[in-house]
Amino acid sequence: MVTVVRLMFLTIFMLMGCATQPLVKEESVKEGIPANVSAGDEAASEKIKSLEDSVTILRTEMVEVKNRLKSISVRHPISTYPLPKVVSICGERVPLENKKVWENLDQEFLAALGSEAQVLLWMKRSRRYFPHIEKRLKEMFLPDDLKYVTITESSLRPYAVSSSGAAGIWQFIPSTGERYGMRGNGGIDERLDFTKATEGALAYLKSLYEEFMSWPLAMAAYNAGENRIRKEIALQATEDYFNLDLPMETERYVYKITVAKIILSDPERYGFRLEEEQLYEPFQIERVEIELPKPLPIMDVATATDSFYKDIKEMNLHLSGDAIPAGAHFLNLPPGTSQRFWAFFSDWKKENSLP
Repeated sequence: MVTVVRLMFLTIFMLMGCATQPLVKEESVKEGIPANVSAGDEAASEKIKSLEDSVTILRTEMVEVKNRLKSISVRHPISTYPLPKVVSICGERVPLENKKVWENLDQEFLAALGSEAQVLLWMKRSRRYFPHIEKRLKEMFLPDDLKYVTITESSLRPYAVSSSGAAGIWQFIPSTGERYGMRGNGGIDERLDFTKATEGALAYLKSLYEEFMSWPLAMAAYNAGENRIRKEIALQATEDYFNLDLPMETERYVYKITVAKIILSDPERYGFRLEEEQLYEPFQIERVEIELPKPLPIMDVATATDSFYKDIKEMNLHLSGDAIPAGAHFLNLPPGTSQRFWAFFSDWKKENSLP
């Protein structure tokens, strides 16, 4: 745009320069400059030629500007993005012919579309965490759509802690986390271990589906607890999530997950566009299992792997202190550093073994 403005000023300047010279006859412009023209005529012709060259450059640059403007994605008003006419979650159709269901989904859809910064963060973070979740879902023969549970639970924020004490990307409360193998004592909170929490969450969702035989009900039970869903099914005599009267958070829960799927499955369709370099780097670690006779300082792990203390801490959010407690643990290391760690750990363990 600066170039365009510069050329516009140049054009005006040259036009003003031409205006101070004697006018050139029309015939001279059309048919060329006669041999016997005056010096003033020659000067004017040169200015006209220079002006023509500048106009040519200006036209070229204007075409470039036009092409750049075309490449810029401008998001249209929210009202121009309609809710899809057919929607499913985990392979189960959402009954949009039911006006109440359509209205509930439409409200969550519009609310999400209006939270542009939040959706962009979903897109950026999903690049980091979805690949691992997708891999495990495929290996466990579970629906790929279950990955969107993390969007509604935590917006894929690894540090997320709710007012009710749920923690991590999958938002386990302490009792359920412990039931699915996540320790939460002595400087350890494995609900914050993305890898272990993912295993627990998928196992939990699978068991809920095996009981309720409906993915919307399984997801509702993940939110409210299976006891509450059992109670409401028995009371209301229906096993249809969309017709159950549930706590408001749980009633909105599956709708929110469905909206996350709708938008993140094709974000450009709804005006959200990011270049590859704008997305966050994928979650990549080397995971080792260690048995410690005594606490191992995290700074020692960082030194052994040629990493910063901060790097090791951020890869191991489940470790709250500055040392790994004694006992058996999984430890996340930067990619390509496990061999160096094992060389260090072998010597460390010999020096620190109990007598």
